[in-house]
Amino acid sequence: MMKGNLKYQFIDETSAKSFWSSHKDQMIENAKGLVLTDEKLSIQGTELHYRAVVEGKEQTGSIDLAEVWIPGAIGWQHPIPLLLHKDYVKAIVDVVDKYANNAKHTISFAKTGVISQFNIASQFVEYFCLNGHIHLSHITKKHIEGLKSVLKRGGIPSMLNIPQRLESFIDKLIEEDNLEPYLRRDDRSKNAKVKGIQIPKLAKAIGCVSLANQVPKSIYRKIYHHLQEKGVTVRQEFGQKGIETGGQPSQKSFGNWFSIWNQFAKLDTADQLQIVPFPEPYKLSKDLGKQAGRTGNLDVEDVVNLLGSSHQWLYEISSILISLVKQVCREKDKLLSDGVSEDYIQRTLLPEFVGKSSKARELEKMLSIEIHKTSLDSSRSNPNAYSLTEIITMLVSSCYVALQTYNCRRQAEIQDPVIGVQEDLFICKSKKLNWYQACLYNEKNNERRWYTLNNSSTKAIQILSKLKKAWNGTHAEGLFVVPNFTISQNGHFNHYKFNFNKGKDSRISGNMFLKLTLGTSDIPTGSQTFRRIYAIIYHYQFKNADLLALCHQMGHVDPDNTTVYVTEPAARDQHEQLHHKVKLTKNEKTESTIAIQEENKALEKVIEEVGIEATANDILTLLMGTEEMAGKYTAYLKRVYRVLQKSVSFNKITNENYGSDFDDLSPEDKSEVMAKMLDEKGHKHRPKPHATCHRRKGEAKKHAEPCEPIKCAGCPYQEVKQAQLNIMIDDLIELKTIQSDISKLPIERFRANEDIANLSKLIEVHERSMERSKTLFIKGVSNGK
Repeated sequence: MMKGNLKYQFIDETSAKSFWSSHKDQMIENAKGLVLTDEKLSIQGTELHYRAVVEGKEQTGSIDLAEVWIPGAIGWQHPIPLLLHKDYVKAIVDVVDKYANNAKHTISFAKTGVISQFNIASQFVEYFCLNGHIHLSHITKKHIEGLKSVLKRGGIPSMLNIPQRLESFIDKLIEEDNLEPYLRRDDRSKNAKVKGIQIPKLAKAIGCVSLANQVPKSIYRKIYHHLQEKGVTVRQEFGQKGIETGGQPSQKSFGNWFSIWNQFAKLDTADQLQIVPFPEPYKLSKDLGKQAGRTGNLDVEDVVNLLGSSHQWLYEISSILISLVKQVCREKDKLLSDGVSEDYIQRTLLPEFVGKSSKARELEKMLSIEIHKTSLDSSRSNPNAYSLTEIITMLVSSCYVALQTYNCRRQAEIQDPVIGVQEDLFICKSKKLNWYQACLYNEKNNERRWYTLNNSSTKAIQILSKLKKAWNGTHAEGLFVVPNFTISQNGHFNHYKFNFNKGKDSRISGNMFLKLTLGTSDIPTGSQTFRRIYAIIYHYQFKNADLLALCHQMGHVDPDNTTVYVTEPAARDQHEQLHHKVKLTKNEKTESTIAIQEENKALEKVIEEVGIEATANDILTLLMGTEEMAGKYTAYLKRVYRVLQKSVSFNKITNENYGSDFDDLSPEDKSEVMAKMLDEKGHKHRPKPHATCHRRKGEAKKHAEPCEPIKCAGCPYQEVKQAQLNIMIDDLIELKTIQSDISKLPIERFRANEDIANLSKLIEVHERSMERSKTLFIKGVSNGK
């Protein structure tokens, strides 16, 4: 029994099978009554099938509704399949159908979109079943307020009482000595090490839609210690699995949940919510959720090691490893032609062949590692050695790092078999110029674009292609595949699909490469981290003033999103170190830098008039037709012009400032007022102050070196430093006013308090920097000169 308002029982595996079998016909009948309107969805038996056609290839998936179990609520004291809740399953499928009707054919729709929509919608139903409600129409505002309350204390796990339900069930299993059916072992033998738990079986037993990423650490530790006490061999990492409980969900998570759950009030069914449960979901998510944190940057040392190691694998190790793979493949073909059994070849002869190979010894020497000699795929019998499959995975990982970092791709855009890097979309434009291009997919726009590659990206694609040919992987889809050296019926090697971020438990991921390269795997290495590395390198190497090229390369819709990547303090510090360590620019004496957000306020005040004037000239040229102008920038100005002509508020401004409507202004006045408006919205020319000495007018520059922000940090001519400090102090005073204003929302005051702490530190560092640099210059001349 579980503690709570309901006398609720769990269901064991044997009882679940018996119950499912006796109600199978009823579930099939209920499934027939489900209606779908989108062509991407269909019901086959008890399964919800979904599909998406991307790049001419069909991506499919399915959910067996009969295998999704939820609390039985009134009438059932144990979990039952979702399909037995006839009205609820219809409502959930209708929510998914509404989503599908508005969704395009994309990879994310087939891989994560439908599953996510289904699970979140089902969890809403699970909550109310858990609390004794079997009709949506009976749910009241009071019930919704209770739901909000538990959500704020820990999200979905808290809402569904998952930690408590799991703990009660595990205690029951331990008491009855019945844990075995729910354990995962290394293999099927009785004495094999326990490596995990069977999450789907646990979910079914407690009546939970999904337990993915929701099992607490405490549950794993409880099972781990119990098995150890019983003398059962358990992998050490088992005790470290699970999630921490009690964390506040993010604003984004809340917003997603509320938007999906609101769909239950918009259904055209007999049973639907009579109220919109979460009006203004965005505002509510801000009130309840945790503000999203910024993706962390890698330390400079990690960046240098990561890129350096990737290049070593690409340019030194790849040729030897690919040569060894070719030898293994030839040896396999020879042994097969001699009539040797496939199992004997795979388990014994090929590992012996690798053990005697000079190429393998060369690899061991170069990498300072030991290659496993009893299996090409697994190295579990010797934890200090690496199997050939694992070494190949590390080579593929290095290719992934190079391609994602230097091309600013999202994860799927690199490694997915359909939208990832494709061999037939990789061309040589000129061997003489070493000019290669690839047509890379952009998930946000659902299309491919051609990009010129740098040498490392070119090398990575060439290596992936050669590696695949080396083990005759023509039957494998995509370039990111790794042979496991088991022999298929047609004599080919079978393979794994590589996934860089699959997780620490997976050998076919980038985790082992990171561990070998950086000495630890506890660093941020998600897709956004690599995009940040790219943004910083690209921005500072090419001194891109307006960020539009970088915005295009990263596939951002708004340049403001791109600005975040390169304007935070850590980015500037990182670049200044990277400049010296990896020599990003040809001229080492020339430094480029960008002010942090607070400093930008002052810097923009110094140069904004220049930007407005340049924009106004562009607009005037367009209006007068004195020069031929084309492209997206011109189209953008034309679009803005048409909007402003009809804008009531804008015409009110022009009447106040110029005494007439916008249409009646002279071309010069139109261009000026448009330029000012665009400047206020953040669309402006941004001339760089780099190499421009901020001395007073008429005073000569007295030192020989170029003016550089770092070299001239203490120059008395750079009065902008004091202006920056004044603005930061003004901002601090404003924040303190907000923080002490009791009429403000608690979340506003809380955020202001955090900003005060951060800005105070920034001011302190800024003042120390100015104080230290005072003695570096005397009347604009370096002390060393």
